[in-house]
Amino acid sequence: MTEIKKITKIALLAYGIVNIIYGPLGLLFPSPLFVPPTTNPFNVRFQAATLLGIAIFCFLILIKKDREWENIKLLYGYLYYLLVAMMILEPTRLLFGTPTEMMISQTIMDMIIMSVLFILGVIAYIKQKQ
Repeated sequence: MTEIKKITKIALLAYGIVNIIYGPLGLLFPSPLFVPPTTNPFNVRFQAATLLGIAIFCFLILIKKDREWENIKLLYGYLYYLLVAMMILEPTRLLFGTPTEMMISQTIMDMIIMSVLFILGVIAYIKQKQ
């Protein structure tokens, strides 16, 4: 059994912090996050609840006493699978409707944050495997 390395802990902490910021915002104030084609507030709230669940998972792993890589490997991969899916779907929002300046700037900011998290996660995964 291998202990979770420091870079993996940093990646989980960064992922948890970003999700703990965006999760409650989407649950409490979904209307500013509406961009076409989303017109249903439950879509935004469902995504926000998923982000909040991911943040709770990340923080539970960090405070858990038994931090073994084999115990979290599958879920760690799933976190980054969701991130890749969001990186693919995020720019496709601009294809529907007429993109406004707010939509474009929000998409660019989201892509920057997701790219940084993805690169950090991949580096941590590679270092953890060594």
